[in-house]
Amino acid sequence: MNTSDFAEYSKVLEDKYNIKTRDLIQEPPNQEAALLLEHSLALRWLTLPIKQEADRFYCAMSNPLDYSIISNLNTATDCFIEPVLAKESDIRYFLDKMYGKRYIQNIASEFLVEENILKNEYQLDTSLREQIQNAPTVKLVDSLIESAVLHRASDIHIEPYEHSLRARFRVDGQLSTHQQMDKPLLPNIISRLKIMGNMNIAEKRKPQDGSFSLTIHDEAVDFRLSTIPSAYGEKAVIRLLYGVKERLDTQSLGYFSEDLTIMRQLFNNPYGIVIITGPTGSGKSTTLTSFISEKNRDNVNITTVEDPVENPIEGVNHIPVDSKSGLDFPNLLRYILRQDPDVIMIGEIRDTASAQIAIEAAITGHLVLSTLHTNDACGVFPRLVDMGVQPYLLAASLNGVIAQRLVRRLCTHCAKQEVISQADAMLLNLPNNSRVYAGIGCNHCNGTGYKGRLAIYEYIIIDDEMRSQMAGEDYRPFAVEKILKTGISTMLDNGVKNILAGNTCVSEVIKAVFRK
Repeated sequence: MNTSDFAEYSKVLEDKYNIKTRDLIQEPPNQEAALLLEHSLALRWLTLPIKQEADRFYCAMSNPLDYSIISNLNTATDCFIEPVLAKESDIRYFLDKMYGKRYIQNIASEFLVEENILKNEYQLDTSLREQIQNAPTVKLVDSLIESAVLHRASDIHIEPYEHSLRARFRVDGQLSTHQQMDKPLLPNIISRLKIMGNMNIAEKRKPQDGSFSLTIHDEAVDFRLSTIPSAYGEKAVIRLLYGVKERLDTQSLGYFSEDLTIMRQLFNNPYGIVIITGPTGSGKSTTLTSFISEKNRDNVNITTVEDPVENPIEGVNHIPVDSKSGLDFPNLLRYILRQDPDVIMIGEIRDTASAQIAIEAAITGHLVLSTLHTNDACGVFPRLVDMGVQPYLLAASLNGVIAQRLVRRLCTHCAKQEVISQADAMLLNLPNNSRVYAGIGCNHCNGTGYKGRLAIYEYIIIDDEMRSQMAGEDYRPFAVEKILKTGISTMLDNGVKNILAGNTCVSEVIKAVFRK
């Protein structure tokens, strides 16, 4: 139900049935409300207990007219039920927040016989697998995954230590502890994850990779699983890849409209190469996917080479790298050139062979899009030359470079103005009395002061004068870098612009820009 439909439904319920609406983010229930109703019943009926006053029991429901649930609640609580309307997504989020950790602790207490089930893991047959499917560990892993989705986490970390086991979520780029668990649960959790990821559960001495997909609350989510031996047992990291509705468009990435107009010209060229650069986790692939979505039309043949395919787009030909079959980046690129592509997206330029083929494809009439790891936009040219690409070929094919890093976006509900510190003003070249924004923390942002992320960036558009300097016989990396820097608006400039606009805070920009 979208926002306008919800508002209309809310008005009908209040006018006709005198049922109130509650914004749970603005008015969350107290943690003590969890004592009013068992978790299993709250989850079964998708009902969030709010409070009890005498013989009246107030609860949030996404469908307050479901009289069968109201009748069940009446029987379970022996109270008169006062339903209030709330969004289903908010109900699920607060059910997890109020009950989640205690639920996992209860599951852990049921942990009795799984060691016997799993001690002969290498001989697992169908019957044993069915026993594992019904074991408490399954509930525990499912609960962790559901919590991660509700928190919109990008990664789950399962980390063993000498006497404890910790689960952490990465949300908006920041890791934080979600749950502490008993160490004896580790083998069962890892075995369960390996079964889900179609991995060898008997192999504990080597790193392994796997994947699986689940539908959680009507949302398709893909999971990439990695395990590795550590000093105190196997550690697992799960990357969460959300569906189409989570995919960001170019506007949502945080690009200013005037810059976006210029950048789109890069991607509208019929041939040449455009490179997005930045450290791991800087949103390079997300940005490429956003621009590819804009180019995805019936008269354009777009082919990607990725390891692995993470954000499939309907209408785009996604080719996964399979090194075991000899289909690495260079080989796949050679085959793809025979597939009549208009646009080729290479997940990452990793070596000399892939760099040279990408440049050749760009020169021979294809638009090539790719990513590279450099500290800034100016570092792309010398990096590719170091990889063996001839300067004159690179000068002829390179259309432009975008460098970016991600910072946390301030929560719009709790951001407050404050005067910048003198040290920060000096570092950012701002007046001492500049007023900037900082997140205070509220229910909308789970007390962090941040909600979502945006890109701070710099870009270079290669013009004819730059090409002539770059392609000269007397190629000198430092001279070329100096030429490239002449017309660039730096990442620091862009970060300051976002600070003054209230999009992010000083500490986020300093951390991103001055990190090398």
